[in-house]
Amino acid sequence: MARDIYFKDVKFSAYSIWHRSLPERLGMIDIDACGICLKCKKPLYLAETAFDVGQTFKATTTTEALANMAGLPSFLVFYKVDGAAVTSFRIKQLTPFKTDEMLMEPNGWVQVMQLLKERHDMICDKNK
Repeated sequence: MARDIYFKDVKFSAYSIWHRSLPERLGMIDIDACGICLKCKKPLYLAETAFDVGQTFKATTTTEALANMAGLPSFLVFYKVDGAAVTSFRIKQLTPFKTDEMLMEPNGWVQVMQLLKERHDMICDKNK
């Protein structure tokens, strides 16, 4: 987690603010997204997300490590908004293999998430 707060309009939880005050050796990241199966509650993927301001990088080392340990795919998801509506995504798969960044409309990212859910449904314990 970044030690400093860079965006003034972002609201941080009391825990996040408290943790930022701890000694540097006590690192932490938040998991931005963990897709789940609503039936069995098992994780489907991890995602590191960021508001898209044209940046080309966001640290994903820990998210990738967790995904590899869990055998899950993971993604870096930059998103653009217009008012309260998400309008587009720039998405890069991180694990189990890296892809180039892909520009997607919201329905494209929904299709990716649906595919991950459909693959899980074939082995989901709650579907039997």
